Amino acid sequence: MKNFQEFCVCVCEHARNLLGEEYEITMKTVRKNNNITMDGMLIRRPDSAIAPTVYLNPYYEQYAEGRTIAHIAEEVTQIYQKNREPWKEAPSFEFSDIRDKILFRVINRGMNEEELMHMPHIEIGDLAVGFQWVVNTDDRRLGSVRVTDEQAEFWGVTTEELTQLAVENSAREVPPVLRNIEDVILEIVRENGGRFAGLSEEELTEAEPEEFPMYVLTNRQSHMGASALLDIPFLDGFRERIGEDFWILPSSIHEVILVPVSQMADRDRLRAMVRQINETQVPPQEVLSDEVYSYEEFENLMPEEFRHQLQMGA
Repeated sequence: MKNFQEFCVCVCEHARNLLGEEYEITMKTVRKNNNITMDGMLIRRPDSAIAPTVYLNPYYEQYAEGRTIAHIAEEVTQIYQKNREPWKEAPSFEFSDIRDKILFRVINRGMNEEELMHMPHIEIGDLAVGFQWVVNTDDRRLGSVRVTDEQAEFWGVTTEELTQLAVENSAREVPPVLRNIEDVILEIVRENGGRFAGLSEEELTEAEPEEFPMYVLTNRQSHMGASALLDIPFLDGFRERIGEDFWILPSSIHEVILVPVSQMADRDRLRAMVRQINETQVPPQEVLSDEVYSYEEFENLMPEEFRHQLQMGA
């Protein structure tokens, strides 16, 4: 069995044979969220400035389980062919074209400490609120680029100005979505082979109700949906609707779970549940936090001016 580096070389060679020698194929290590590194294969046509990246790390696991390099290379090239033109036209880097695409990005503060040293951000407990700008978006996908201090300085914008833009743009581009967790599980069942945790859709439907109600909060694209926590007017409305405070369980960077406090007073139990899910169910680069906050605490941890901007809404 080949080691990972040898595997990458072989996949690149097979892909070049499938695409043609004129294609430029290189490997690049990319630092992802939570300081996780991924090894990507970049494929560039001679007449294009765009080089889509396909990460090979998960494919190495498939190779270790018996899948051939030839089959993997064929799939990788098919993915490239589908995504070789991700934009109808090259994106503009002018701030006048980007300002309407600035959105929030909520990540773990400690796990991304080095990255955050070079990015405008706001700290809330063990979380950090950064910024991203959308490259392409549709109902199922959202591609984005992180905003760095260098970019903000080049554009001549402050963190406060980025915040205001993100508040306005989020309401339009990625509005919050709140759903009962049972409905979310049933949707997963229907999309992934008809079972969840060993139960069929019929068994889940007939199962006893949850010990306590849980709600999944995300955005319309279910991408970086933890930023929906920053829609204070929306969450104030949810608190008013249920008539009490609620716990925030950081499920991942893509969604969080809300639980009315009267339904679960044992905070340590909730922390243990979040920790177990993070360790067993969430990809390392998508982990948000092991901490559990009440909504009141979460609001009070925000810097006052930042909270005021969020409360004002779009």
